[in-house]
Amino acid sequence: MHFANPHLLFALGALPVVAWLLARAERRRVAAAMRFAHPATLGRLMAPGSSWRPWVKAALVLVGVVCLIAASARPRFGMSLEETVGQGAEVMVLVDVSRSMLAGDVAPSRLDAAKAHVRDLLREPRGDRIGLIAFAGQPAIKAPLTADRGFLREVLEDLDPRGVPRGGTRIGDAIRQALAFMPPVADRDQAIVLISDGEDHDSLPLEAARQAAQRNVRIFTVVLGDPRTGARIPREDGTGARGYLLYEGREVWSKANETLLREIAAATGGVCVVGGADGQLQGPAWNELLGSLQRGEVRQQRRLRYAEQFQWFVAAGLLFLAIDFVIPRHAPRRKELRP
Repeated sequence: MHFANPHLLFALGALPVVAWLLARAERRRVAAAMRFAHPATLGRLMAPGSSWRPWVKAALVLVGVVCLIAASARPRFGMSLEETVGQGAEVMVLVDVSRSMLAGDVAPSRLDAAKAHVRDLLREPRGDRIGLIAFAGQPAIKAPLTADRGFLREVLEDLDPRGVPRGGTRIGDAIRQALAFMPPVADRDQAIVLISDGEDHDSLPLEAARQAAQRNVRIFTVVLGDPRTGARIPREDGTGARGYLLYEGREVWSKANETLLREIAAATGGVCVVGGADGQLQGPAWNELLGSLQRGEVRQQRRLRYAEQFQWFVAAGLLFLAIDFVIPRHAPRRKELRP
């Protein structure tokens, strides 16, 4: 079960106060009746009291209030299937999560800037199916092609250098993995968005780009990092102390390989744009980059959604309060038989 407004459940903390007020009101009611007349006379004037009715009525009120508070929090449970048909293309996003992406020459880091660019892409209203691959020394599928933007945003936030099985940077392997997860289609375009600093460790990325071109898959590349001076790569040791990555006693400086990323894009008829030091794209926006893709009918995957169930809690709450209203506080008087 999920609640759309879970903060409203804090109102349940007031139930002990409500119970105390109900008990206090009952005691005051009995005390007032005792002051009204002598107990022997009171029995002839009023219906006899009951030891259980006041407490049952109080319990009904409390349960009714609980149900209404729960209803206000909008509980959701039970699954429903949804399937939609729209117009869209297919875009596989490749995000470099190697340790060099932790460098801070793009604020606040290359990896954080990459996530921000993907979030901007996900805001586009088109019905494109988008997949997500994180890669370093080995690519890892994080999300297959899907139209579920909420799911993609959740997966995106978890991207981290520790989420891939091997260190390093192998851009070519990531491109080949994306092509494997994009079956050829005839009625719509397919594209790859590659976000990286361009460092590569002998994975033949230009050869992979040519394979993409043979399938008419365009690659749009985003360069993150300074290609001239570069930046140091931050790290933490086992004690949590922060420093910079060292190799043979010297700090490692990572430079962006803008040339490689431009060649990859050019080989497929795509476009290469540069992310500036402030993390913003220094070139066309996503609607311009991907707006030219041919879009065809896409049957979106079925998505499981929780159904709103607040109405059941409203009905239960009103039912308990209605029962409290119907039950009399005193037992009915019995008619005395006269000879």
